[in-house]
Order: sequence, then C-alpha cells, then structure tokens
Amino acid sequence: MRLLLLPLILLPLVALAAIVATVVTARTPPGAGSGPEVETSPDAYGRARRHAALVAGLSWAALVLVAVTLPRTIPFGPDQGVLLGGAPALAGLVALLVAAVGERTWPRPAGAVRRASLARRDVRDVAPRALAGTVLVWSGVLLAVLLATALSAAPDGRSVTVRPDAHSTSGAGPYPGAAYGLPIAAAVLVLLVATYVTLHLVASRPAVAQVSTADDTRLRRAGARRVLAAVQLVVGGTLAGVLLVTGNALRNAATSGYDVGEGWTTSTDPLAQAFGVAGLVAAPVVLVATLAVTGVALARASRATAPAAPTVVPA
Repeated sequence: MRLLLLPLILLPLVALAAIVATVVTARTPPGAGSGPEVETSPDAYGRARRHAALVAGLSWAALVLVAVTLPRTIPFGPDQGVLLGGAPALAGLVALLVAAVGERTWPRPAGAVRRASLARRDVRDVAPRALAGTVLVWSGVLLAVLLATALSAAPDGRSVTVRPDAHSTSGAGPYPGAAYGLPIAAAVLVLLVATYVTLHLVASRPAVAQVSTADDTRLRRAGARRVLAAVQLVVGGTLAGVLLVTGNALRNAATSGYDVGEGWTTSTDPLAQAFGVAGLVAAPVVLVATLAVTGVALARASRATAPAAPTVVPA
C-alpha cells in the first residue's frame, strides 16, 4: 500500500516539470515593446476564439476525468485518505498541463504578410485580481486548517483525542493530522507553483497574428480566468473535504460515554463539539462558493471574448 504513495509524490512533480519545460521552450516575440496597432481580422479572431475554447474544454475535461476516476482506483487501506486528499491537486496539475500545452499551439498566420502587435506583459496584466485573490484565500485557509489539525492531532497523526471531563477520554478518526496534512499541503503548494508558471506562459506567449492588442489581451485574460477558475475549484474543493473530515472527527470525539456504577453517563466537550459543527457547516458552504465562483468566472471568460457587435451606420 505504501507504494501507492509514489504517484502522489512523483506525478505532481512530473506534471510541474512538464509545465516548466513548456514555458522554457516557448518562444517570445523579439523586441517586446510597443508597436503599431494591428486591426483585428474577424477570421483570425474567430480561429483564436475556437482554439481558446478547445483548450479550455480539453483542460476541464482532463480535470473532471482525473478527479472522478482516480479516487475509484485507490484501494482501501491506511494510506487511502492521503491519496484521496491529494487527488484534487493532481487533477488540477493535469488540467494545467493541458492548458500549458494549448498555449503553445495557437493558430499561426496563413498569409504571406504576418502582422501582430508587440507588448510587454506579465502575470499581473492577465490574471484577474479578484479570482487570483480567491485562490490565495482558499489556499491560505486550507494551509491554516491543516496546521491547526496537525498540532491538535493524536500522536499517530491520523486521529484526534478529546477529554470531555477528568474521567473520560474519547478519540475519533480519520483526522487530518500531519500524516494526512503534509502530503496534501505539499500537493497544493506544487499546484500553486504550476499555476503561476502556466499564467506566465499565458502572459508571455507570442501575440495572435492579425489581432489587435486589445483583442489579444482579452484572449489572454480569458485564458488566465479559466486557469484560475479551475485552480480555485480544486483548492476550495480540497478545503471543503478537509473541513468535512475534521468536523466529523471532532464531533464524534467530543462526546464520551462511560459507566459510573449507577448507570451509563455521557460527557461532552463543548469546544470540540463547536469546532466539529463549525467544520460540518463550513464544508458545504465552501463547496457551494467554489462552484459559484467557477460558474461566474467561466461565464465572464466567454463573454469577454465574444466578438463585438457590428456598428450600424445610419443611412
């Protein structure tokens, strides 16, 4: 069973290495800077939009496919929780790899005259701040929760022990202590690095030929928005899962029952009970929020690249 940990450790690193290699080998247009404005060709812009939609579709299909099929291949055992916890991040890395490869395959100009605007861009120019902030918020909360559960877990790192009163002790698991939390945190950190590398590729790829600077920027920002939408869904989904497991373990461990000689009595730790209920309530709230953010982000990306309506000139 321990051998099953190898994919969780190696596959994210392989995916990250592939994304980095894709960026390193990407060719950046020489002499980046301002240049003469290029008027958008409707045909060129249409090809670019279709390419962007295809890349986004393949990336999201890869995300869903890995997220759905990978957990089904994990057998029951002591390391099942570790693999399940890292599965969303691995799915996100596969989706980022598809997106990174897609950024290298934009349609090339077909005519003898090739016109494209030159402009220097970085990640801050293409990544929507609100969506990037959402990714950072989910990541920060997830890492904080994993740190708290690692510090409060039992010595085995897989369960939690609560003393409701001086006469009883209660334990429950699984609980995301260090045995679970460290691999999950490492997978999420690798995912964040891969996200930045992919966004860098979106920002620095050659401009689409026969497309104006404004329209090319719209395509880049839509691509970055789709990337960040997928990543925030993965990180937020992981956070929701961690909160659910944490809340369930704390609620179960909060109450202890024992025989006092005159009958059975129970004792409850109010703090553990409160944290347990809070985790169980927060988990679906976070999940719904990530799904809502995903829907809004994808809709905005689609609207942002829609061709402008033709201007009607009165006779």
